[in-house]
This record gives sequence, structure tokens and C-alpha cells, in this order.
Amino acid sequence: MDDQQRLLELGKQFMIENYPDWEVYEMNVIQSGGIKTIWKMETSQGTHCLKRIRKSIPSVRFTTSAQDYLYRKGALVARIAPTRNGRLFFVHEGYALALYQWIEGSDLQMDEDPEHLAFGLKGLARFHLDSVGYVPPEDSEISSRMGAWPDHYEKLIEELAKWKKAAQQERSPFHQAYLQTVDAMLDMANQALRLLQSSCYAEWVEQIGDRGYLCHQDYGSGNALLSGHNVYILDLDNLTYDIPLRDVRKLIVKRMDELQRWEEDELQRIIACYESVFALTEAQRRILYIDLLFPHEFHGASKNPFKKGKKAEANKIMEAYEFEIEKAALIRTLLS
Repeated sequence: MDDQQRLLELGKQFMIENYPDWEVYEMNVIQSGGIKTIWKMETSQGTHCLKRIRKSIPSVRFTTSAQDYLYRKGALVARIAPTRNGRLFFVHEGYALALYQWIEGSDLQMDEDPEHLAFGLKGLARFHLDSVGYVPPEDSEISSRMGAWPDHYEKLIEELAKWKKAAQQERSPFHQAYLQTVDAMLDMANQALRLLQSSCYAEWVEQIGDRGYLCHQDYGSGNALLSGHNVYILDLDNLTYDIPLRDVRKLIVKRMDELQRWEEDELQRIIACYESVFALTEAQRRILYIDLLFPHEFHGASKNPFKKGKKAEANKIMEAYEFEIEKAALIRTLLS
């Protein structure tokens, strides 16, 4: 019996033991190769997928309870089918598995298609608004970035500075490219930190409180489906409490990366689209600009070689640097 067949037999066993009233007509393994495994199935209750989640049990309790809250509130997320014991997931060999409603729809190519991006932004804004009011179970592992941005910026700045010292001991093209570019990136990062500290960020966090908006953290193509005129948001395994702007910043960066340039008109169109559902004050919008100013992409391009020992390519650093420099020219005008 090969691995695929073993997984199919395991999936059938899971359904019999945990959803005994369900009839399974057809089952396929659509993702495998590690702990995360997804079985898609046709059942007496419609099309569903069973997912094995590579997270701690308390963390899964936080995210599945959040998804159930959102679904019951009418948000466009998949329903989680309860087990025979009325729970949102069951545990096998230390990992949680949950059974999700299968959503039919077309994948939104938000990086490439402006119309898809508009749908996705409005769906994201509705998701942020719908998420307000979620109170997690006491025995869950709460994920929260509320109030954490200044400390996070400081941590990334420290890493950039530490890697500069490490690069001074090396002679490779990658390390020389890093040394040529890191000072400008540190200037941008420190400017963003100062602006964040003097912004309304702390006041907004205090106003929201500990239980505010839930952010997806990995929103993009593959996690948003257009079904009719509705956008369903999928894969909520990394939900965290935060102000809603981080998800928006990531979409902006992906879109500009696809365009290979920074366009003010496109930036304002994206923000206006999000704000057509979730209105931001001028001061809150300024926080989005500040987060855009921070050189997240340069840090990301540097991280793998320095932190993980992965192959280092000088051209990747230079591409990230040029992307950041062009971005900063635009964002600094908007912040002035």
C-alpha cells in the first residue's frame, strides 16, 4: 500500500470515528507531504474537506473558535462541521483535524488583476469588521500583536544592524551588496519607528482594547475565493488580534511588486477601495503609510541567508533595495 492509499484509508477511518452519521461517497487527498494534509470528499452533507493542522492544540482552539464565531455572525468563511461530540476539531497523534465546508468559487488573482484586487480588498475589509467581538476560549492560546508594532520594529532594526556586523567579516558578493545598502535601510527603518511612536498608534490600540480586529496575516491569492458576488476568506490558521492595516500593507506591496514600480494613483485606488467598506481616519491612514515606509521587504530578503543559512544571492538584495528606495520616495511625500 503506497502513501496515498494509506492516507485515504486514514481519512476514511477519521470520518467513521468522528462523523459516524456522515456517508462518504468519494474521497481524495489533495495536499500531503508533511503534517498538513487535506482530504476532499463528497458526502451526504455536501462537499467538505478534512484538514490536519500543523499547530499546537491551544492555538487551533483559538483559530477554530474564531472561525466558528465569524460563521455564526454571517461572515463569509467556511463552516466547521462539529464532530460526534459537538467539538470543532478532534485530535489524532497530537495534531488537530477539522472538517470544513468546501466553498466553490474562483481564486482571486489579486496581485495581477485590479478587479480581483478590488473584490479582495472589500472582502478583507468586511472580514475585519465582522471579526470584532470575538472572545476566545479560556483554554486557547491567544495570538495578539496589539500594541506590538514598536517593539517589532526595534527587533527588526537590531537584526539589520547585527547582520551588518556579520557581513563586515565576509567577502562574498552577497555580503558586499548588503553592506552597500543596509545603511539606507536602517535610516528608513529608524524613521518609520520614530513616526510610529509619534503617531496615533498607541491611542488607537488603547481605544480598540485587547479584543479588537482579527487579522488574517497571510491574505492573498489562494486564500480568497470569489463565489458569485461574494468573497470567501479561507485558511484562518494564523489569525491574530491586531489593528487591521498589516493585511492591507501586504496586499499593497504584492501589487506594486507585480507592477515592478510604485504608483501613487494605484496606491490611492487600493486604499480607497478598502476604505469604501472600512473607513479610516487621516491619522489611521498615516499609520499605513508608516508601515509601508518600514523596509519589510529588504529585511525579508536578508533574513534567510543570515538567520537560516540559506543560499545568499547579491541580486536579491539589490532588487529588494531598489524596490524599497523607489517606495520610500513616494511614501515620504505622503508623510510630509
